[in-house]
Amino acid sequence: MTICKSCGSQSRTAHNFCTQCGSRMKPASEIKARLSVVEGEPEGALFVLRNGRTTIGHDCGNIIVLGDEHISNKHASILYENEIFKIQDRHSRNGVFVNGEKVTEATPLCDGCVIRLGDTLLKFEQLSLAN
Repeated sequence: MTICKSCGSQSRTAHNFCTQCGSRMKPASEIKARLSVVEGEPEGALFVLRNGRTTIGHDCGNIIVLGDEHISNKHASILYENEIFKIQDRHSRNGVFVNGEKVTEATPLCDGCVIRLGDTLLKFEQLSLAN
């Protein structure tokens, strides 16, 4: 099974490219979790999370780029380490909130957590993909 890193579509075929959006496919074993945009732009978008650090912000140098004008250029990061995802504020102007609580230090995420960055709401989903 493979998953598209851009649109989140799954495929059981051996294609190197997503049949939905044309992006390069990655093995499902590399995909650990995803964020979906519940409210904000681009609404409905899916972003996959893997090992290591995923940066989020308004600047195009981030792994996840959001167009919300209330999101800082380097707003937050999510780190996957020791089987745990943690979100951290990168000294943003408007803060990072998980389930309504302001994040003041690296905070563990669990399946279904709602993250607010600026005016954007993201849902965190832990994936357990079995072939």
